[in-house]
Amino acid sequence: MNAIIHILKKEIIDAMRDRRTLMMVLVSSLLILPVLLLAISEITSQIESQQEKRLVLAVNMQQAPGLENFILRQGYQIEEAPKDYEQKSRNKLLTKPVLVVSKDFDKKFQQGDNVQLEIVYDTSNRQAEIGARLLQRLLNNYSQEVTSLRLQMRGISAGALQTIEIKERYLNPPEERKVALTSFLPLVLISAIVIGGMFAAIDTTAGERERGSLEPLMMNPVTGWQMVLGKWGAVAFISMTVVLLTVGSFFPSQWLIRSDSLRAEFQFGIGEALRFLVVLLPLAACLSSIQVAIALSCKNFKEAQVRNQMFSLLVTMTPLMLSLNQGPEPRWFSWSPVLAQNLLMNHILKGEVIGIVPILSSIGVCVVLTLLSLTYVARKMRSVVVA
Repeated sequence: MNAIIHILKKEIIDAMRDRRTLMMVLVSSLLILPVLLLAISEITSQIESQQEKRLVLAVNMQQAPGLENFILRQGYQIEEAPKDYEQKSRNKLLTKPVLVVSKDFDKKFQQGDNVQLEIVYDTSNRQAEIGARLLQRLLNNYSQEVTSLRLQMRGISAGALQTIEIKERYLNPPEERKVALTSFLPLVLISAIVIGGMFAAIDTTAGERERGSLEPLMMNPVTGWQMVLGKWGAVAFISMTVVLLTVGSFFPSQWLIRSDSLRAEFQFGIGEALRFLVVLLPLAACLSSIQVAIALSCKNFKEAQVRNQMFSLLVTMTPLMLSLNQGPEPRWFSWSPVLAQNLLMNHILKGEVIGIVPILSSIGVCVVLTLLSLTYVARKMRSVVVA
């Protein structure tokens, strides 16, 4: 036991001295989540600001007095668009779309001819694109009002043409919208885990092998399992530290949310944090053992880095299967590492009660994979040194 502790301390100290590993731990655990939440809140606040700023920029609005009256009745203000509105929209200096009315609009409208309105914006201008949808909805309402008035003038009830009323009824609870806005969080957490421990796993195996420091270490009176548990324990410690720091960063991250509606919906408390830790800590230990096994099977640091990066990509892409699955979730999802943890975290964000069986199954799979990986590493360790 003392040998394992000494090896563990030595590997943790070496890992913390490595600036690359230390920076990956800090960046992946402390900065990713706040930055992403800030970006999401910025997009949400832009949408809300477009809805609050009831302003329509128009060209030749005087040619459509009826439309102008309708827009003003809806509580909007109308301003003349700048002459260089196209260039300003391309340069993102204009954050709203521009309504362009043709010069003969009123003449054709009075004659009952079809008329055309243009909504001009640059598709790369995100804010203008959001405003274009709101403006499109406003113009559709005006078109329906005009059609209804024309029918009434001819003695036809507009309701006679619309005999079926369509109403949407949403079955999903309010928590579903919260999950829709925060569905990226499980992916961020899993990515932070796999990236945070990657360089430590490479350095403690392939790195020491390349530097020639693994052979002297194996000459000490320690067994293969003692060596493996010490090295894997250090990598698992770093990965679990990433989990703790990342989950902990949820709390200050909530202060960065600018959108009031998003802040009200995204409430991450102590209970959610503890359940996240129960789900993620076994996964961190499991992924660490696999990363150590992959790195040990490589001859040098560069090869180990490439293979572990491919493994990291595979792990981070695995949750995409949830979005590709359109039907009920297959049962094997609950027994698949990474997928199971992703599902459990989504249930936690929804506020649902999770049974003990899904949690135990996800932990059991991680334990089995960890033991298999460590067994492989213990057998491989001596042969690698001899080779």
